[in-house]
Amino acid sequence: MTALEAAGLHRTYRLPRRGPFEPGPVRTAVDGIDLTVADGARLGIVGESGSGKSTLVRLLAGLEAPTAGTVSAGGRPVLASASAAAMRWFRRETGVVFQDPYSSLDPRMRVGAIVEEPLRALRIPGSHASLVQAALERVDLPADAAGRYPHEFSGGQRQRIAIARAVVHGPRILFGDEPMSALDVVVRARVIELFRSLADELGLTIVLVSHDIGVVQRLCDTVAVMAEGRIVEHGPVSLLDAPASPVTRALVDAAPTLP
Repeated sequence: MTALEAAGLHRTYRLPRRGPFEPGPVRTAVDGIDLTVADGARLGIVGESGSGKSTLVRLLAGLEAPTAGTVSAGGRPVLASASAAAMRWFRRETGVVFQDPYSSLDPRMRVGAIVEEPLRALRIPGSHASLVQAALERVDLPADAAGRYPHEFSGGQRQRIAIARAVVHGPRILFGDEPMSALDVVVRARVIELFRSLADELGLTIVLVSHDIGVVQRLCDTVAVMAEGRIVEHGPVSLLDAPASPVTRALVDAAPTLP
């Protein structure tokens, strides 16, 4: 079964004007991508900065609308430009973890309210308090975490709060946009293991953007390598051991070893 499918996906941006009468140039971030993600797969998207990988995951997650092409989930079209009500079915199917655990959490809200946000927005029935507590326990946070504020936690714990928020409503697909890059090496390894255990426990499909080859090798079973808005190599993660593309080879050669 297919969890996600992209067909002919393009995304362009108009850059700032060069002069008062001259329109800004157009930048192509994603250039004609076709991609299928199987149900239960763990896909890593890698590439140099500016290769288009974060834009691709935002398109797949329905956070941006493509300039051209389509995204579908389970055969159903994902229309990022549709109303919040029309997109609610897809939001229930997905969760997103962003790069920076410091800026992705509202410092004025207690952790329990932060994790509860998707339950309120998606109108999930049942006891929200019990669902929040279960999500916090699932990511190994202290029992009193719900009543505390984000600034009381370390960077790794804040990312665990963000992960709890992303899975509290029981999604099938979890997107991560560089979710380990702001963490130190030891904490990064622990968060990778948390992603692995959650994927196993909840049966998640994972789509993960990372510039770190070691993270993808540890967590993912398939990999897509991007350059200049296109996928230049795609297959099992073992291809990183013997890459065919010079782009992939350069990424592998430049990668530090993850302990």
